[in-house]
Parts: sequence; structure tokens; C-alpha cells
Amino acid sequence: MNNPLVSVIIPNYNHAKFLDQRINSILSQTYNNYEIIILDDKSSDNSIEIIQKYRDNEHVSQIVINEENSGSTFKQWKKGFKLSRGELIWIAESDDACTPELLETLVHEFKKDPKCVIAFCQSYLLNTNGDIIGKEGLNKELHVNGLFFIKHYLCHHNYISNASSAVFRKDILPKIDWSFSTYHGSGDWLAWIEISRFGNVAYINKAMNLFRKHTTNTTAKLAIDGRGEAEAAEIYKYLRKQNLIGFKEEFRARLSHIYTIKYGKQHSFYNKETKKELANAWRANILINAIDWTIFQIHKVFGINIIKR
Repeated sequence: MNNPLVSVIIPNYNHAKFLDQRINSILSQTYNNYEIIILDDKSSDNSIEIIQKYRDNEHVSQIVINEENSGSTFKQWKKGFKLSRGELIWIAESDDACTPELLETLVHEFKKDPKCVIAFCQSYLLNTNGDIIGKEGLNKELHVNGLFFIKHYLCHHNYISNASSAVFRKDILPKIDWSFSTYHGSGDWLAWIEISRFGNVAYINKAMNLFRKHTTNTTAKLAIDGRGEAEAAEIYKYLRKQNLIGFKEEFRARLSHIYTIKYGKQHSFYNKETKKELANAWRANILINAIDWTIFQIHKVFGINIIKR
């Protein structure tokens, strides 16, 4: 880990307008021991034309262009993992970018802590035009045991909300549960949970990742059709089954999510049928249903929000 090779995986699908910025932000890194693996999932725009410009770059070790669309970014992740040669992996999403010191800063965390399995940083939020519209991340640096990070952070929210902000150890991958690859969007959340189980987690409270928020990215689509919420329910079931959280955390999360589905403004676009399906995905038994009903009645009559996210 004195000078580890980093495998930078760029999974792309129809992000031609962002690709030059993405790739050049990687080539501008102050840390130089890395390979770039570019994976295109049969884009219908001019992504291939842009990708080919970088074929002869000394850092580009692999370019793989799918003949058929895989339908899953996590299938592309797995393909990249198999092609990678590095000790560390960085999934650099094709519509994001970064500052020049991101890789050097995160790699340093693995140099100083041999037990570190994942390091991530704060993100600037960008709109489609590339304007900075805010920041996303924790408000303090962390260097903690992974199980502590799961119970006190990841069980509440996917704090590593953008894969581009994180670097992790490749030798952990054979040890983890790969069920995350069957998810449509929340698989990264489950992947971070799995990786965190096997060592320490570091968070750098400095915005070095540029996370582009737009209506066509996977996170936005999943929020609209409800799949993200349904997958969150499955993640909590998994956390409980693996004894990574207790009944209290699971119970509180279940009530909180059902409450938000029914009354949250961010889910006001759900129709009645979707709300019903998502609420049922979170419920466990008749007792839970009865408690839900009581809490909702208190909300309606008194306007009191008992469960807060």
C-alpha cells in the first residue's frame, strides 16, 4: 500500500456530453499510479466516438463496448472488477467529475491505516450545466470501525450516495454478498454495507468529488417510480437478518419510511397503488400494521409527526 495501483472503472451509458470532463478530470489527478477501464453499455449517443479518443492513452488499459445493453450498472461494475488489476478500485461514474487531489487524498487513507477498506469524501453537487448547486456529505471527518459505521450511519441513510466519491480495496470483493448486483439502484448502498463489514472506514470532509444531479440519472428515476424505496425495505431486512442492526433500529426505520411514503412531500408524486405497495413492502405483521394505523391517526388528528427520518 505504499504506492498501490488503482483501477479506475468508468461505466458509461449515453453520457457523451459529460465524458470528456469525466476522463480529463481523472487524467489530471496528482496521484499517477492508476489504470482506466472504460465500459460502454451500448450507448445510442456519440459516446463511442469520444471514448475512442482516449484509446492510446498510457493509463487506459481496457475499453469494452457491449454489443447489447446489460440493463444494470451493477453488472458493469462486476465486469470492471474482473478486468481490474489494482489493489484499490475507484468507480468513476461517467456523468461526474473530480478535483485533481481526490485520488491522492483517498489513497493516503489506505497508506496510513492498513485496516481501511473504504475511503470517501464530500461532494460538490452539480446541475446538468456543471454549475455548483450545493454540497453533500457528513459535517465531520470520520475514521471508524466499519461495523460502527453501519450501525450509526449506513443503517439510517446511504451516506456514500455517489460511487464516484469512494475508493475501496479489491481484496474485499470475494468476501462480500453479491446480492447487491441484482438491485436496480440501491445496490451501491448494500455494497458499501458489505464492504464496511471487513475493516475500517474513512471519510474526508473536503469536497473533491463533483456529483452531477439531473433527472436522467438512475437515482432520480428510482425515486419517481418507487423502486428505490422498495429496495430500501429489502436492505433493512438484510441488515436485521445479518444482525448488523437490532430490532429497535429496524422498527424505527420501518415506521419512518411508511410515514414518509404516506405523508412525505418528496413522495407526493406516488399514486395510491404505489403507496400501498411500498407500505406493504415495509410491514412485517399485524402488530406493525396496528401501530402504523395508530400513528397515522395521531398525525391526522393532531398534526404531530411522531417518527422523523
